[in-house]
Amino acid sequence: MIDYKTFKKGFLNEWVGQSQVARKAAEELANKDGERSLRDTYKPQNVVMTLNGRQVEFKGENEKNPNDPKYNLFTYEEAMERFGKPDKDGWRLPTKEEFVALGRIPYVFDEERGIGIFGSILGLPAAGLRYCFSHESFIGNSGCYWSATHFKSSEGDFAYRFKFSPRVLDIDYYAQCYGYSVRLLRDL
Repeated sequence: MIDYKTFKKGFLNEWVGQSQVARKAAEELANKDGERSLRDTYKPQNVVMTLNGRQVEFKGENEKNPNDPKYNLFTYEEAMERFGKPDKDGWRLPTKEEFVALGRIPYVFDEERGIGIFGSILGLPAAGLRYCFSHESFIGNSGCYWSATHFKSSEGDFAYRFKFSPRVLDIDYYAQCYGYSVRLLRDL
């Protein structure tokens, strides 16, 4: 009969070996196609978190924009048109207050994969941004996400965004013509 210590050591060695084989296979797959990377093969699951004393569930992936299939960035108008009200399952844009609460959770930036990781469970791609009616920038270096919170001033229409990079974690507002990512959540 095998003792527990020997079993545990054998199990861990096998698990580590399988993990290394799986990672190597993923890297080889990514290297076969120059446009792909490990982050393209990473498919996270929905994540449940507590924000402002409430449990919410974030979708596992950013929303796709058929008007921008390469980067999947939305103007604020596009985001509100599609996600401004909860859908039949309750998925919606986060509010400014929910992003403020998310910003209080421990955060690290995985530069290798270009992902901001919150509370070690929620990964948001640093998908960059698109300037108003212009070009994309900061792909892989910064993530900007629309909130549902907006306001009008004498200077124009603005909406709050959640921004992160290796050195910055911020909630601020910008013109609604910018292109940012969208990650939905719902109340549980």
